Amino acid sequence: MRDRPRILLVNGNSSQSVTDRLAGLARAAAPQLDFQALTPPGGPAYVSTPVDVALATGKVVETIAAAAREEKPDACLIACFGEPGMIEARARFKFPIVGMAEASMLTAMQLGGNFAILTLGEHWPAMLRDLVKVYGVQDRCAGIERIAGTPFELMENPRQAAESVRAAAQKCGAQIVIIGGAALTGLASAIGPLPGIQLVDCLQASIAQVVALTAYRRMASFRSP
Repeated sequence: MRDRPRILLVNGNSSQSVTDRLAGLARAAAPQLDFQALTPPGGPAYVSTPVDVALATGKVVETIAAAAREEKPDACLIACFGEPGMIEARARFKFPIVGMAEASMLTAMQLGGNFAILTLGEHWPAMLRDLVKVYGVQDRCAGIERIAGTPFELMENPRQAAESVRAAAQKCGAQIVIIGGAALTGLASAIGPLPGIQLVDCLQASIAQVVALTAYRRMASFRSP
């Protein structure tokens, strides 16, 4: 048995700078896990449309398959709020596959009542409204708000990104607010506590699910004498 569970962290966006950002945050948040960060080649630089999700799906699954052939991982985190390839990967691989949006919604519902989602990009609000219906949690979703700016602009200016997220969270009217999107990861910690609002970072929520699932699998495989 490995000293540390081996986790594939697959960036659904084909952007090495985004992968490096996610990997750094993940390793700082969970040093007890061994993250192998991967960037699928040939996909969209940042998943922003339904067409991007469809294109990234095959790239993500191929990347997981190639890494799993080398050494079987304990779990995989698809580090993209659009979760490209997640359903396909779960059908193909035996190890747990965790997606950012699903993990964030599960976490939000466990923390309290209704939740809101903050995201960015012209197409994401409509895409996420469809996704909450797919997961059957539309009655718990109080709203989806869009933050101004492009992903790479916000990553280059974290102070502006934090101010935009803080302002949007205070306006959305929910006690639990999910910060959704690879470009927005790490902002919940940077913003800190907000009166009456609990922020859910989509990467942190995903890592928490990975920790829980790897621990559960080890417990489930234990057989008492």
